[in-house]
Amino acid sequence: MKNHVKYILGLAIILMLGACGNGSNEASDDEIIIEGRFIHSRGDMVYIDIIHVEDIQTLDSIHLDENGSFVFKYKTQDALFLRILVEEDNFITLIAEPGEHLTLSGDIKALAETYTVSGSPASELVAEHYSFTQKQYEKLDSAFDIWEQNKYADNKMELRDSIDAIVLETENEERNFTLNLVQSNQSSLGSLFILYQHFGRKPILDEFEYFDLYSKIAKNLAALYPSNEHVNHLNAKVNKVKLAIQEEAEIKARLDTGKVAPNFNLNDINDSPFSLEALRGYVVLLHFWGSWSPESMMQMNTIRYFNKTYGPRGLAIVSVSFDFDEPSWTKTVNDEKMTWYNICDFKHNQSPIARLYHVETIPFMYVLDREGKITTKSASVDTIGQSLYELLY
Repeated sequence: MKNHVKYILGLAIILMLGACGNGSNEASDDEIIIEGRFIHSRGDMVYIDIIHVEDIQTLDSIHLDENGSFVFKYKTQDALFLRILVEEDNFITLIAEPGEHLTLSGDIKALAETYTVSGSPASELVAEHYSFTQKQYEKLDSAFDIWEQNKYADNKMELRDSIDAIVLETENEERNFTLNLVQSNQSSLGSLFILYQHFGRKPILDEFEYFDLYSKIAKNLAALYPSNEHVNHLNAKVNKVKLAIQEEAEIKARLDTGKVAPNFNLNDINDSPFSLEALRGYVVLLHFWGSWSPESMMQMNTIRYFNKTYGPRGLAIVSVSFDFDEPSWTKTVNDEKMTWYNICDFKHNQSPIARLYHVETIPFMYVLDREGKITTKSASVDTIGQSLYELLY
């Protein structure tokens, strides 16, 4: 019965497309035409909006006729990103260029899941990507349903591993499909739209990881659409990422082995002035941690061992915390008997020291020789311990 209904729906959509296209006028060079017909309409209203970079502008509201049909014409000199909206959770995105005549069809009750579009290569690309992505979400939903039904079963651990594998496979499929689609359409405004899409909470194609692709698409589109606001925004984004990549490379180069560790000044836990460069002559263990971090707390026994074993030989430990709550920090320092230099500016991962030392995860450690030069950097206490032994024995 389901297949029979799908066949009828598919046939209805094909007939609509034919009906919508018959006798239609071509769009002029400074005009777009959108012609649509949606089943299950009862005189519904659709809204046509322009999607700007910063906001959304309503162009028109149209009552569908008794057949669920409408025709919309609009004069424009530039390509437009448009939203065809029934309700806030029921809409589709189109990209229309001057001279294009778009033909739409679908079910008014579930527009995004059922629509088809022709007459606009960029819009067709967006629809192709959306259709694939929806199938990937359905795959995940099915996997999570299985977990919910069996999460108390005896084999739940094996089941969880299986679900995790499905999630990873699905994410990889989504990324690979998106990457291939965009790489094959590097001069399409549809690719620009797809570049900004997320799968779950993560971007499908991260702008740092795929910077070269972002850059090439931005360059191609700028040549074709020099005044388009979305193209200009993409180019601004690419320039910003480029600067961030260059800055990160400079920071990493500054922190290479053999370079003098950058200085910082801050009051310590006793409110006494502290300066890293004042420790020249000591081997320094620069220890980044947080009292809220289980991994950091697991290393405390080893850090205390380093202090007891190597302190008499000239080791100075500087623990820089990325805490945000002073009472929690001071209590942990006291409870853990951290009897060395302790520093915190209570800015969590926004701490300038985190940026200065390019600390992205904690715990993390640097070992500095007696001249203040970086000899080792690692999250591993074993690696750090070996470095300290070599410098102090």
